[in-house]
Amino acid sequence: MIAGRFLLRERLGRGSMAEVFRAVDVAGGPDVAVKVAADNSDKHHWRIHNEARVLASLRHPSIVRFIDQGVMPAGTYRPGHAFMVEELALGTSLSEAVRSDRHSADAVAVWARSIFSGLAHLHTAGLVHRDIKPGNLMLSGLRRSPVRVIDFGIAAVAGTAPEPGISSGTVHYMSPEQAAGGVADPAWDIYAMGLVLLELLTGSKAFPGTAVESLVARTLRSPHIPESLGPRWHHFLSSLTAMESGERPTADVASAMAARLVPPAPAASPILRGAPRLRLAAAAAGCALPR
Repeated sequence: MIAGRFLLRERLGRGSMAEVFRAVDVAGGPDVAVKVAADNSDKHHWRIHNEARVLASLRHPSIVRFIDQGVMPAGTYRPGHAFMVEELALGTSLSEAVRSDRHSADAVAVWARSIFSGLAHLHTAGLVHRDIKPGNLMLSGLRRSPVRVIDFGIAAVAGTAPEPGISSGTVHYMSPEQAAGGVADPAWDIYAMGLVLLELLTGSKAFPGTAVESLVARTLRSPHIPESLGPRWHHFLSSLTAMESGERPTADVASAMAARLVPPAPAASPILRGAPRLRLAAAAAGCALPR
């Protein structure tokens, strides 16, 4: 039993820093995700506790919700290892979505609006995610927050230098200045999102190759954005991936830009709009409507 109420079930994922399990809430709440440090080292404990501290300070529909943290008790899996309990992000990650196919610009625009809204909340709190990539963005299937941002293990206060021994980001999505080891900047997350969106739309990484090849390429040029995506998407992606960090939009501006790329919902006819309410009233009265 973890935190007095959670029982581990199947493993959902495993990385170099932690394992993630689905857990049952014996108090009757929904299932949760439990992240357990892969090692008992100070580095692994720091990452779990850092993520817990960051998530506990945030409250946004596009960011997974923090629930609890602690140390695995004796008699359980990995006793003495740090753990964190968070909202279970159901659905697949965008890394799986990228592998399956390219995606329509309309769907990607909806996802972008949701993600940038969450990043705006994070940046307003003075924090930088530092590891925005498809694997840390989960499809939820919810209209209000179709994508959830996860894994805040290396999130940092804006303006702070990288910590010795703590990795910062994923090579294929780093901004040029993040790759150079500068101080944490919200513009890093914006650039990374530009590369994520470009990959979703084209099905290919903007800077492929080895880690060294990828890092060198982005310091020499901006990513290639196909003209076939259209002028509005070309402008949006170009601004997100500008070589100079000061030329990139803030997350709230980027969310508004993405919203303008979302097609308007088709208007329902007056008859269709009234039908559900009419059927509900008829059902309450024990009647049936002709179909």
